[in-house]
Amino acid sequence: EQKKTMWGLVRSGGLMMVPLGLLALYGFYKAGEQLYVIILSNSGEKDQVLLDQLNPHVTHFEEMGGIIGEDIEQRAKATFPPMCAAALERIYQGKEAMEEAIVVEGTLQLGRLKRGIKPLQGVVMVAPLLGLLGTVYGMIASFQSMGSAGDDKVEFLSEGIYEALVTTATGLTIAIPFLFLYLWLNRKADEIGENLNRQSRVFLGALFPLEGGSSGGEQPTQRNPDVVDPGMNMT
Repeated sequence: EQKKTMWGLVRSGGLMMVPLGLLALYGFYKAGEQLYVIILSNSGEKDQVLLDQLNPHVTHFEEMGGIIGEDIEQRAKATFPPMCAAALERIYQGKEAMEEAIVVEGTLQLGRLKRGIKPLQGVVMVAPLLGLLGTVYGMIASFQSMGSAGDDKVEFLSEGIYEALVTTATGLTIAIPFLFLYLWLNRKADEIGENLNRQSRVFLGALFPLEGGSSGGEQPTQRNPDVVDPGMNMT
């Protein structure tokens, strides 16, 4: 019985193993990048720290812009700080203007976050197709070579088929883990969207307490903040 090492099995897959290997490397790179963006940059704890600093009882309005700017520099891929910055630019136009700025910027930031996960979906779709293509090419080569195989046609064909199936197995091995990772990251992105809705309400509630009203042009007050629901939906 002839046994092959894992490396020997990979080599038997032929040239199609090269794009499969490159695709796997690309998938690992994008997966690591998105894990950093979603788990570290968009950490709920870090967003809460920023939210606590944006309370009028803690920080003066003129200092909030600097705090948000520092947070953006530290977390370039975070979604919540740019939303706060966009809202703060319209703070003297009233609560409704700030709500509009938060919704628009939040939609843009969540769209960017979702687009970052899309390449993993591409890896999941392309890997099995490359594997199947390699198998088809291997089968074609095996049948073409049967004419010169002499009396060992069955053995030759069996070995050719077994080697051709290596690429299909490799493609599925690449696609399945990345599929689960893609679904998990997509769910985490949805959770980030829900947290952004809640945090935005708290942020606006601190600047515009319930008694302060929500009419356009009102100045933010220094009173005790109450959480209000502006009816935003960014997810």
